[in-house]
Amino acid sequence: MADTALSRKDRRARIAKASKIYGIKGEESLDLHEAYRALSQNDVMRAVQLAHPITRSHPKSVHAWVVMGGAALAQREGDTAEAFFQRALDFAPNETSALVGLAKAQVLQVKPEDAVRVAARAFAAGADEKGLVNLYMELMRQMGRVQVATDVVIPVLKKLEDAELCMKLADMLTDIEETAKAAVWLDRAWRLDPEPEVYRIGRLRGLIYSRRLEQADELANALMADPATQDKDSVLLYKVLILRISNRPEEALALAEAHEFTSAERYAELRGIVANILQDIGRGEEAGDAYLEGMHVTGAKLKVSKAYGAFLMRGGNFEDGPAYFADRFETRQRSYIPYENASPENMRGLSQLYLIGEQGVGDQLALMSLFRLCPVDTAKTPVTLATEARFVKALEGNGLGVEVLDRKIFTSEPRVLAPNELVYIGDLTRYIDAGNRAAHQGSWVTPDAGRMQHLRDKYERLADGGPIIGAAWASGSMLGHLRSVSLMDILSCVPDGALVVNLQYGDCKAEIEAARRARPGVSILDDPEVDQMSDLATFFAQVAAMDRVLTIDNTTAHTCGAIGHPDTHVLIPTGSECMWYWGDAGDRDPWYGNLSLYRQTRLGVWDEPLTMMRNAVCP
Repeated sequence: MADTALSRKDRRARIAKASKIYGIKGEESLDLHEAYRALSQNDVMRAVQLAHPITRSHPKSVHAWVVMGGAALAQREGDTAEAFFQRALDFAPNETSALVGLAKAQVLQVKPEDAVRVAARAFAAGADEKGLVNLYMELMRQMGRVQVATDVVIPVLKKLEDAELCMKLADMLTDIEETAKAAVWLDRAWRLDPEPEVYRIGRLRGLIYSRRLEQADELANALMADPATQDKDSVLLYKVLILRISNRPEEALALAEAHEFTSAERYAELRGIVANILQDIGRGEEAGDAYLEGMHVTGAKLKVSKAYGAFLMRGGNFEDGPAYFADRFETRQRSYIPYENASPENMRGLSQLYLIGEQGVGDQLALMSLFRLCPVDTAKTPVTLATEARFVKALEGNGLGVEVLDRKIFTSEPRVLAPNELVYIGDLTRYIDAGNRAAHQGSWVTPDAGRMQHLRDKYERLADGGPIIGAAWASGSMLGHLRSVSLMDILSCVPDGALVVNLQYGDCKAEIEAARRARPGVSILDDPEVDQMSDLATFFAQVAAMDRVLTIDNTTAHTCGAIGHPDTHVLIPTGSECMWYWGDAGDRDPWYGNLSLYRQTRLGVWDEPLTMMRNAVCP
């Protein structure tokens, strides 16, 4: 029983308060309160002694079962804890403490799939326990479900305001190349705790990711000059990255070679950056050696291996490139979806197949075309692509015979799957045949005919007999400015009397207004009916409604390839910013087969490819 050394009045007041909190009357309400306190003090025996009788006298008392579950967790009895927490949830399905406890109990029993589903339920119900957030993020990272995890935890982290978790979220977003979003959380971590070095270096990363390079350079210099800075290897690496993004390759190389690294991991990462810089300035053979050195320093491959695989495939080496590209995931993450799952021996015998989307929209459109090469007959074997929700409608009725499922639904709903029935779409690169590059070419996405005709009719009325030309000119990624041009550059390839339809994502109203003033003979339309960030199906229809498309290498280019647009012209950067699927030479794209390419010869200088594009489309 609870402590009785209280006046009767005080005791009655405590009982009344406890009864209101715990939903049972009398002395037992105080026993429950004491049981929770004992559990928080790790006095498991006393917690059980107080709570167990209440499970009999009040079997529907959620709190009694939660205490019993917590006691079992403390003893690392996962199956017992799961039973107690599930009992609590039978009476209160959204009780956050029971959901948190159940998820942890399932981790103890090595049930990661169940654990992450229940954790997501807990967060949706309002749970914000730091331990569970950390556990959930780590499990989802190992499973390769980073995008879903970030969507789930962002609302929780906004409430928690914990610098450590903000940094962890930023790292996860960086893993999936969402550097702009990562920058927000790096800045948040620093603002929450600005003094520790780890968060100051995190702020440096955030400034780089958001392309505030002057501020980043100033901070990097200050950190390098500060004798108290312990992790100068990281600061130096980011300083080299700043120079590379600023297109100052020689300075970057000189700085990289002058620094004596103490961290093998940071040195390996730097060699990958050096390899990219060497490609940018046309020293490709040396770039290959730098990648290999970076991988051999620690034996860990990851980003350097992915980049080396892309480097080999861009040069046409599809024998070695895919295997290096496959090492882009950590070992524990790979244990969930091994590279061997994509082998022909495995795929031939499957009764169902789930393809797991990865990377950005353009990359997914490119990689999915490789499914044509797989030894899977969709008439006999159901195939589902698990990816972001905006693809579901956009890829409806696609020519590959693949169903599309929102990845949030895929990860939140129980389903019966064998471990070998999951394949990352990037692993389909193993099927590329260097001797038959046309094998996976051709359109496979059919835009909605009704939407396309509706938009086409509208644009024809506005064009008044002139050509309808779609335009996209910018990339928002960390290094996107190296593949971007200005709207005025694109308009230099457009004749007067044309209707130019904005296919560029993001806020570009100011640039469009300036272009309208500079080119009054061209009509420029920013159609509010279309938002590719939320509705890819309508965007695909919009692209299909164009007479001609002028674009850089971004989502628009891949959309044109996937739908088979017949008059698409793409500006391609040189060096490592030339994505591997475009190859390193030629004016016809080797991936989709229908795009005209205009290649840069010097990074950051677009005069020559723009002239070639202008001559081709405005003879």
